[in-house]
Formats: sequence, C-alpha cells, structure tokens
Amino acid sequence: MLRSIHILLALALLAPAAAFAQQEEEEAPPPDAGTEGGAASDQAPEESGPALELEGLDTSSGLQPSLPGPARRAEVENFEYRLDPGTTLGERAAAILDRTTIGGYGEHDFVVPEEGVSTFRNHRYVVFIYSQISERISTATEVEFEWAGSPLKRDGVLTFGEVLLEFSVVDLEIAEWLVFRAGVILVPVGSYNLRHDAPAQELPDRPIAYTTIVPSTWFESGVGFLGEFDLGAGMKLNYELYAINGLDARITDGLGFRGARGSNLEDNNDDKAIVGRVAFLPLLNLELGLSGYTGAYDQLNNRVNMVNGDVFWRVGPLDLHGEVVYAAVDEGFVQGFPDGSPANTRDRVPEGMFGYYAQADYRFRIEPFFRALPDEWTEGHFTASLRYEEKDTDTDFVTAEGDAARLTLGLNFRPLPPYVIKNAFYFQENGAGGDQPHLWDGDFFGDSSWTYIGSVAYLF
Repeated sequence: MLRSIHILLALALLAPAAAFAQQEEEEAPPPDAGTEGGAASDQAPEESGPALELEGLDTSSGLQPSLPGPARRAEVENFEYRLDPGTTLGERAAAILDRTTIGGYGEHDFVVPEEGVSTFRNHRYVVFIYSQISERISTATEVEFEWAGSPLKRDGVLTFGEVLLEFSVVDLEIAEWLVFRAGVILVPVGSYNLRHDAPAQELPDRPIAYTTIVPSTWFESGVGFLGEFDLGAGMKLNYELYAINGLDARITDGLGFRGARGSNLEDNNDDKAIVGRVAFLPLLNLELGLSGYTGAYDQLNNRVNMVNGDVFWRVGPLDLHGEVVYAAVDEGFVQGFPDGSPANTRDRVPEGMFGYYAQADYRFRIEPFFRALPDEWTEGHFTASLRYEEKDTDTDFVTAEGDAARLTLGLNFRPLPPYVIKNAFYFQENGAGGDQPHLWDGDFFGDSSWTYIGSVAYLF
C-alpha cells in the first residue's frame, strides 16, 4: 500500500512537469519557419495552437481545438490586466466574466412524519462556479448552504449553520484519459456520491446506506487523476483515482462513517487513503461501476477497507439503478485525537458495515393533462419511483440506530428538465426489536413508521 501511495504521489508531481515540458515544446518555432528554403516561406504563417504529442495518442482523442494566436494573446493580456496592481477589484472582477460561469440548484422540502410535527425545510441552496482558466486548465467549485446557512435554530437554540465547500478542484488536462486534479474532491465510492444533486434525483431522500456507510456528501482534500477511454464499438471506460486525507476514528454504529469524514484542515495520521472508481459503459445507457477505498483511520494503522458496486440501466422510459457497499474495519476505538478533544470517546469501533438500495423510475405522460398546460411545459412528464434499501452499520449487533429497512414510493411532476416537484412516502422499520429488519420478514408495515416528503428542486 505504501508503495502505491508513493507511485501515486510521484505521478502527481510529474504530471504538471510533463505538461509544462509539453507546452515548451509546443511553443518552440518550427526549424524552417521564415527560411528561404522553408516550404511555408512564401505563405502567411499558419495560426496553430499547441498540439499534444503523447505516445499512443492521436488526433481522435477528443481534445479541444487549439486557440488561434490572437485568441491566445488576448487571453494572456486578460491575465496581465487582472494582475496589474493599478486595476481596481471591480475591474478585475469584470475581466473574468468572459471565462467564468455561475449556476447551481436549490431544494425545498415539506416533511410530515407519523410521529412529531410537520416542517418546512430550506434544505439546500448550492452555487456552482466554473472557470476555464486556459485551454487545458479549469476550476470548478460547489458552495452549499444547508438549512439556509447561519444562524441555524436547532432544538430552540441559535447556533452555527453549514456553509460548505463540497467540491472545489482545479484540473489540468494532459490528455482526455489523463487529467490531473487537486482540491476538495467528491470521493468516488459509488455513483450516488458523485451524482447527488437534488434535481437529478427522483426521490427527495438519499439512500440510508449512502448517508452513513458512504457518508454522502463525502468530500475530502487530495490529489489524483481521472479520465476516459474510448474502447470502440460504442463502449467506454472511465476512472477516478485519488490520494486523500481519509476517514478518521469517529466511526460509530448508527452514523457509520459520517462523523469520520476527513478534515480539509488536518489529518489524524500520516497514512493517505487511496480511493478510486472504474466505470464500464458497454452500451449507451448501461453503466457498471466498481469502487474501492483503503486507509488507516488512527495512528495505530488500523484500517478501513471498503468496496462498492453500482449499476445504472435505462431501458426506454424505465431507469433501473442500485448500489451495494461493504466495509471491513480493523478492531479499534474512537481515540487518537489531541489530548482534551471531546472526540476521544474510547467507544468501540464497528468492525463491519453493509448496505444497499435498488430503485426503479418509470417516466410517463398523460396527454390530455399536458395539452392543457402552457406551451413551455408540453414536453414534461411524470415519474413513478420505487426504492427498497437496507443499512447495517455494525454487522456484529442489531440495534435501533444501526439497522434499518426502508420502502419508498414516489411520484414526481417534471414540467421542464431543470424543475421537479417530488412526492415521496416511505415506510421504515429499524432493529429495535433485536431482529434484522427486512421487507419479507415479519409484519414489515405493521412494525414500520411512515414519513411523507414533498420537495421542489430546480437547476439554474
């Protein structure tokens, strides 16, 4: 494992150097340019940008076309203008508008539990910022305000809310199959954590195993590579591979790894976790993914090893998707944080976790209904969803907090692709009775509690 980390870090250090060497080679003038014997001496110089020449890569790689000379010069002048100490902050901000895009999404819920009070929730407001710094360098950031940020009233007391950088990376594209990434990275364990945006999901609540065992949204500071290979005949393969700070020792039954997500400020040990996902697309609408994670969670080199499989298959109006995850955790305790830290509870760490979900989404239209709507909405549709899922955040014990089975029914109205009104009704049974809950065991509906969630999600 240590050797793998060294190889990954070495690649991370060499990648920018290779790119810079490539750039110097690309910008060097051709040897016969401007000479009397040169083939192009009587012709206007051809304006061509840098051409990437990596072994095994041809012009069909799908790279962006090179910037012509005037465009490159304008780009350089733009950066020089922004770096000029004589320009004001407003002038610098105005100069980035031609290369920076802002978007995002929002999600508002109304929750009615079987027991307790109904509640409106301003769940998420997320701002995306994307900027193409140059032809091969770009940056993307996601800033999330959860529960409307600060202040947040919880249990009648005002406290700090959440404003998070859930994703903030800078990419250097060496080739389509080799992109160097650094920053705050969405951890590629499974597909849900990578595609958790509310408008893209048909049900308002995330799968219970994918907020605990895979603690979505799971983001960590790190570096690594991603890319895509065209295998021909319509088949593709893409990957992501990173070194990150990794999970710490706050691993508990119930919350799973949610409290153990790594810090973007510090690490609790010198071991860097390795995480990656490979996805194979044999058909246009079929994706098969396999993910893995390994890393020490304390200073005694006790480790977490995790494997996840995921599938997505679109068959006409029907989407079938699901994931399964298993985590093996070395025996240990919640400890190893600085002296005096309340994180040192010395509680036992669960040694095994397991969870999964399977979901079907069916899109359909009721033509008389849509013909009566404004013209802008006539291409909309409804979606009926069904999801079954389970989680077990300590495979050695059955507890109310750590074991649950849930069945969710959903019906959505999506008048336009970026706007959806969701309705979901779920039944959930936990392990309070001492038996592992399953839909097919005992009186599932009689032993369950129900919850309704209405939600509006939108992109902008």
